[in-house]
Formats: sequence, structure tokens, C-alpha cells
Amino acid sequence: MLQAVVLVLCPIFLALGAMSDLISYKIPNWIPAGLAGLFALAAILSGMSLEAIGAYALVGFGALVFGMALFAFNLIGGGDGKLLAAVALWMGPFFVLKYCLAFAMVGGLFAVVLMVLRSAPLPAATARIPILNQLLRPKAGIPYGVALGLGGLIVLPTTPLFLLALAQ
Repeated sequence: MLQAVVLVLCPIFLALGAMSDLISYKIPNWIPAGLAGLFALAAILSGMSLEAIGAYALVGFGALVFGMALFAFNLIGGGDGKLLAAVALWMGPFFVLKYCLAFAMVGGLFAVVLMVLRSAPLPAATARIPILNQLLRPKAGIPYGVALGLGGLIVLPTTPLFLLALAQ
């Protein structure tokens, strides 16, 4: 059961968060809530100590406060802040900085690519593809959930929960 939660469901939820933000510029609450619930289940199934669960929860809470501050300053969306917290919960105290570096690098690269693509005139073919038309509008925001989800997918395979599930 731990394998299904960690190796399958968590990556699916990370991908869903990224895809949802990419397509609609929204991350429904059930995605970060699902990630948090899956973490709780994985922690129990793995036999994680209460002390360790508390440390992971503290990281998630800290990320939620940080995400709320970024949202308050209109730097990210509310869904992005919640997704950040849910993924940070999975990363825990030892991998959260690696995760921050991963999503910052992915987000920076994604933003540069979008800026370059947005600076060129839109090809006529993109007008028929609503997602591309929306994404490539010069004044459109950047769906940062893409970087948050992909960063999680990059770092997750190095985390203790993932390695434990893989070993079972």
C-alpha cells in the first residue's frame, strides 16, 4: 500500500497540480488537500515516528505561511501557496531546500521560455488552441504551479519515503 501512495498517487497529484495550473491558471483545493492526506497515510504506513511527522508538518506549515505571504503581496496565486505547502510537507526538513532550488530553477526556465514566446507574434495556429492562446498572451501571468509540481516530481525520488517505498 505504501508503494501505491508514494510511487503512484503522490506523483499523479503533483502532475495534476501542474497541469491544472497550466490549463486553467487554477489549482483546485482538492489537489493540495489530497497531497496532505496522502502524506498522512504514507507517514502511517511507513511507520514514521511522531517526532518525524511533527518535523514534516512544521515544514509544511512554514511553507504555508510563506505561501500566504507571497499571495498577500500578489506574487503568487492562492492555489500556488497551498500547493507549495503540500509539496513541502512531502519533502520534510531535509529535502525542502532541494525542492525550493528545483522549483526555482524550473520556474525561472519556464518564465524565460514564456517571455521569449510571448515577445513574438502569435502564430495563427495558436488561435485555435485555447490553452496556448491564453498561455502566450503577452500580459498573462505565469502559472507557477507548473514549477511547483515539476520541482516536486524532480525531488520526490530522492526522499526517504520514496526510497523506503521503492525498497519494499
